[in-house]
Amino acid sequence: MNQAIANTNINWESEAVLSQIASHIQKPLDEIVRLTRYIQTRTQQKDAETNRVSTIMLESSEQLEMLIQNILEIERQKLIKVEVQDKFKYPELFQFDAEALSKRQEFLSGDDSQSANPVAQADLEWLMDLEATILDHLDASFLSVSWLAEELAVSQRQLFRIVEKHTGLTPNRYIRNLRLYKARTLLKNYAYKTVNEIAQAVGIRDPYYFSRLFKKEFGVMPKELLS
Repeated sequence: MNQAIANTNINWESEAVLSQIASHIQKPLDEIVRLTRYIQTRTQQKDAETNRVSTIMLESSEQLEMLIQNILEIERQKLIKVEVQDKFKYPELFQFDAEALSKRQEFLSGDDSQSANPVAQADLEWLMDLEATILDHLDASFLSVSWLAEELAVSQRQLFRIVEKHTGLTPNRYIRNLRLYKARTLLKNYAYKTVNEIAQAVGIRDPYYFSRLFKKEFGVMPKELLS
């Protein structure tokens, strides 16, 4: 018994242990389902007992099959949540529906051929590029919605539509929020010594205006995080 368990190579400490269990019993389960369906469709016996047994087997295998699907679905939801969040520096600024995403197994494999996918792979990659582009140019005086649209090769109308859809913010507000979240990271890392230096680093020229925005967003003045 211990040898059989050892041969499964399941990492019982892993967060994905359910997925590992499912993968190990999926093949025998498929065989049970196949044989059961064969018995039901091919048997010529009319014996009541035989029919009763085959019916019980079918119900049991279908229940097991459903159980496996449920386990894999739970794991898939967790994977998608991690998959989406890990792609962004500040995922809290996005409003992805992980439950809706989990209904599309193809999402994890990059297959966005079906329009039912609430976030197409192309959109996801574009949003990643959007965030990275803004963060790379936070302190630039030319950073604006018009410049961003041109840099990402979309119209300003498309930019507004996609950003508002996935963040609930206008592009200008999204840029401002990225400035503030980046500033909070810099403050927590003690990257600069003064509020003015932090404000300049994220492209906000007026430190007093920056402090008001920061207080409104996070409920604390930036100077308090420096002390």
